[in-house]
Amino acid sequence: MDTSINGHVAQADGISKWVWYSDTDALKQGEAVCHNTDYGTPASIDTRRVNYVERPSTSNQTSFAGVAARNYSANSGGQFIEIYVPGSKGILVALAVDTVIDTGLLTFQVGGGTGAGRFYTGKYKGRGSAIPRQTVAEMLESGMTGGTISVSGTDGKTVTVADSSDMAVGDTLVIVGGECDGTSVLVPGKYSIDSITAGGTTTIVLTSSCLSTLTTGSITLTGYIYTGNIKAQVDLLEGDESGGIEFLSVPNAAGSSMDHMVGGVSYVCGGLTLSEDAEVELALGKLPGEQKAFICLGTLTSYVFVIDLATSNGWKLAGTRDLAEVGAIAAAADAAYFEYGGVYWRLTDITGNAAEA
Repeated sequence: MDTSINGHVAQADGISKWVWYSDTDALKQGEAVCHNTDYGTPASIDTRRVNYVERPSTSNQTSFAGVAARNYSANSGGQFIEIYVPGSKGILVALAVDTVIDTGLLTFQVGGGTGAGRFYTGKYKGRGSAIPRQTVAEMLESGMTGGTISVSGTDGKTVTVADSSDMAVGDTLVIVGGECDGTSVLVPGKYSIDSITAGGTTTIVLTSSCLSTLTTGSITLTGYIYTGNIKAQVDLLEGDESGGIEFLSVPNAAGSSMDHMVGGVSYVCGGLTLSEDAEVELALGKLPGEQKAFICLGTLTSYVFVIDLATSNGWKLAGTRDLAEVGAIAAAADAAYFEYGGVYWRLTDITGNAAEA
């Protein structure tokens, strides 16, 4: 394929492909899609597995397809869309975080309803990740620590923010996760602002409830607010699959065996008090070289987040094979990074309070 630019110098170097978007919701320019790798009957040949795409989920996040070339309205029957694929340069991706030119890495979000596919801070290079080639500072509010945004449990619509003075009716709140008190559960996705407290202080009201069940008190949430569809120019990377990023909502009651995706980065939502340790069971990887990270976004009070190795043995930083778990993760930026060697996980780095055991 000839990917040279034969047009004006202002033209992006985008490598495009037409695919069938089988989901029925609206898709914004720059949002990521993945191949529907399990389409049809497993024992039958079906090339729709490489031509059909859908929003990123834990069943397809290791088959990144590309990003939408433009906005597409909702269509109950699905539709053909144009996407820009890995290797494209100077194209636009939809943001979940502000960016600084040539700094850091962006990676697509897995799961989270209609918020899936937007790009947040990433850690692993490869397909599904991008280098920002533009500085963008347009987020109206970023409540990713879990301590600055909450919603009323009685209506699921009245939201308290740090500052609503720059927000307007029609702006979007994206909820990626948050508190799970055992009764009322946040439903991740995009929500539109219906009204704002006169004068702009700290209260906004959504057009629909963001809770599965109404309760009392307030529920803390992790998310961000923007106008329109914030985008940044990037270069989409090629190579191995980055695996995407996801957000884990820790139940207040915590407990063991929290679900998490294979590979990629799992961000742990904070800003809540636990009644016991929250644990994930890190099963053996599938292929040598597979990478996995867990990163805490905000403070966990009273108890901590723990990563148990399902086999109860792995390689510690010092090189001994007696790693049973990584615990004490409870503050913003506490993190643990792993790489699978083919038989055991190797801990490659820990930060903050994270500790080997």
